[in-house]
Amino acid sequence: MSQQTINWSGYEWLTQERWGQMHLEKSNWWYDPTAIQINSESEIVLKTHYNPKKFGDIISPIGVGLISCTEKFSYGVFSIEAKLPKGPHLWPAFWMYAWESWPPEIDILEAYSNGKSSYFNWNWETLFGKMWRTETNIHLGEPPTNYNLGAKSGYLGFTSPTEKFNTYTLDWTPTYIKIYFNSKLIRHITDSKTLEQLEGKTMNVVINNGIQNSYSVNSNIDTTEFLVRNFRYTPLINQSYPTIKASLSN
Repeated sequence: MSQQTINWSGYEWLTQERWGQMHLEKSNWWYDPTAIQINSESEIVLKTHYNPKKFGDIISPIGVGLISCTEKFSYGVFSIEAKLPKGPHLWPAFWMYAWESWPPEIDILEAYSNGKSSYFNWNWETLFGKMWRTETNIHLGEPPTNYNLGAKSGYLGFTSPTEKFNTYTLDWTPTYIKIYFNSKLIRHITDSKTLEQLEGKTMNVVINNGIQNSYSVNSNIDTTEFLVRNFRYTPLINQSYPTIKASLSN
């Protein structure tokens, strides 16, 4: 079957991963073109819904909306404005990985709802404003000894991220990686071991709704919607320029 594409926010996007419609290690969900819509506000709507599909001997029950940009990106600023989906055990994400290999991968946003359909995260970090399970991570190395730098949560205020749009931003240059939630700096990486593994890579940007392993599959499950607007990319034209933070305000 030929790959389907859509045009959104100035770019062409596949309606699946570039390598296929289902990950064998995540066979309870598949990348479903019918779970993707563009609404009247030009927001992309990435859904989860019950829509079983057979892949060989495997029946994958949940169709999810995933878009994978056909553009190959390098250094610059990447951002979206997003309202997280409501539902139990969801896993929406905004991330990128190299066209040349996996890893490296940069997870700008990975969010995890609990069994009560909330992203509220009660632990000691809650006292310091990190009350939502909205995280960043970096994956590096080479299989089978690949590793990640560990998830970091970020401040989003007291309003649930399902009730308002928040901005999630990556600022990636040869000398640093910065990840912002709204205007709050969440992660700042300058160590050469990490930066060297990303040097010269071109990145595939992916935005998707998704489900966790704890998701309970049944035919009566409600449809969920991850709303995303205004994907923006500002390339780093002069790669010797020490900062491109100014482009965050554009």
